[in-house]
Amino acid sequence: MGEMAASREQRALSFDGVAAEYERGRPGYAPEAIEWVLGGEALQVLDVGAGTGKLTRALLDAGHAVTAVEPLEGMRAQLQVSCPKARALRGTAEQLPLPDGSVDAVVVGSAFHWFDGERALVEFARVLRGPQILGLFGNTFDVSLPWVGRLRDLLRPATERSGHRWPDPAALQALWADVQEREFPQAQTLDRARLRDLALSRSNIAVLSAEQRETELARLGRLWDTDPELAGRTEVSLPWLTRARRCSGLVQPAAGLVRKT
Repeated sequence: MGEMAASREQRALSFDGVAAEYERGRPGYAPEAIEWVLGGEALQVLDVGAGTGKLTRALLDAGHAVTAVEPLEGMRAQLQVSCPKARALRGTAEQLPLPDGSVDAVVVGSAFHWFDGERALVEFARVLRGPQILGLFGNTFDVSLPWVGRLRDLLRPATERSGHRWPDPAALQALWADVQEREFPQAQTLDRARLRDLALSRSNIAVLSAEQRETELARLGRLWDTDPELAGRTEVSLPWLTRARRCSGLVQPAAGLVRKT
């Protein structure tokens, strides 16, 4: 299988070729989750691995000033179009292009698993000041509706699902005084074209050959045509859960997380 043969780096880089599909097909983030993590006061926020700006847009809508760091040119170009009020920079989580103590909060939306976690946490701690908030966000399918479970299984079989792969809570609790987690419901309006974009935006499908991608898309088409909850409809409301983890108050430098060599 082309997907199984793809390396982690190939999968990470695959997003650059599907940036437009990512922007059209991926959901945003529940506004309530943003408010819970960052509070009501306007902050200087760094969005790391910002992609096309799905989280960036929610941060701007909440009144925050945002610097968005994204390494892939195609994704960053989409971000600059969708979020012109954000400061968009090329960079990585492991080597942030910002000075020490320059932001109030660092946030990551559905991207932490692509980082070298230990190095990223060191960098996050370096650039934080003031309330020293780290916010991790991710969207998961709300499978309380049976058809959503069937969609999830087509897009990401159970043998390949590994959650958000966030840092171990113990590692975060060693660095931040307060670590909390909550989930917030939201919904995305979905039609057949947006469903196709959602599928193509996922790295396990983006890395496939053109023929393999069409096979996967055909399966989604059959789901739409035959599932009793979807058949005959032109659009549906796809429920998601925005999962949020809030860490605040650094209690010690993150340098201790770096592995000794």
